[in-house]
Amino acid sequence: MSVLIFGILNIGFALLKLGGPLFSLAMSKVKVPGNSGISAMTSDPAFVALTKFNLWAGVIFGLALLAFGIGLLLSQNWARLGSIVYAIIEIVVVLVVSIVTWPITKRMMEHLPNVSPGMGAGFAMIGLVIGIIFGLAYPVLLLFFMTRPNVIEACQPEQPEAPI
Repeated sequence: MSVLIFGILNIGFALLKLGGPLFSLAMSKVKVPGNSGISAMTSDPAFVALTKFNLWAGVIFGLALLAFGIGLLLSQNWARLGSIVYAIIEIVVVLVVSIVTWPITKRMMEHLPNVSPGMGAGFAMIGLVIGIIFGLAYPVLLLFFMTRPNVIEACQPEQPEAPI
């Protein structure tokens, strides 16, 4: 049952990750006021580089998750192992991106009107914590379930019966 559920979840998250470039393209066409937090973010070279990295990593991870999801639906061991590798890489990426994003988000929050710098930093920290929790939830669960004995057994190839 876990293999089926995570196969479906992998495909669902793959579609979300593959939809990211479309969303980014749509958002790049939106005009924002010059003094907004979004304007401050888009003028930051670190944010622009991080956005491009996330865009391409999302496409690559989305295609990988799609393949692993289909493989899990077929109970293939390579898909289980690929899901484990994906989960480990995704955990590292979420933590690194969160650390890199923190100062950018903090600067963005300081540009919001009628928000004191201390309150902006607090909002940025809350956003960071929520982002880490949501970002780590699926890869941690995927890693946990893909290493369970019942999942390992379900993905092992069946041995052909010897003729009598």
